[in-house]
Amino acid sequence: MFVLGCGGMSLYGVTFAQKLLQHGEFQQALEAATKHKAQDPSDPEPWYDRARALAGLGQHEDAVAEFLRALELDREAQVLPDGDVDDHLFSTLLAWAQGLAEGRAEEKVAILGRYRAALPGGTHAAEIDEWAQRFRGLLKTTWVKPRE
Repeated sequence: MFVLGCGGMSLYGVTFAQKLLQHGEFQQALEAATKHKAQDPSDPEPWYDRARALAGLGQHEDAVAEFLRALELDREAQVLPDGDVDDHLFSTLLAWAQGLAEGRAEEKVAILGRYRAALPGGTHAAEIDEWAQRFRGLLKTTWVKPRE
């Protein structure tokens, strides 16, 4: 287990929660980011760190809410790495949608639609349409997992 103290504040540009995330310590990262958020609720970093930790714990819906709040706060602060936030938000929405049962295609499409609403110019916008077609059974997945 990776252990750091001092709540969740940044040390040399990396929060303690981010260090924990790098080591896959999602629950501990969530706790560190929660402490950091309590100390400075207007800082987008702890919201982003919480989102990543929640995603790692499979709590996708809660993670998306945290990503969206982080993005909202970052409009002014401009401290989050745009490409990383974009990728993490998309992958979390996709994991959430894929985790729903078969036969819920329109719900899956609606979940992915949150990406376009949050990041209209996001780098994964075209993928939203492709995944919508997959969920509706109109586009087959051609990728095959290589055999080990």
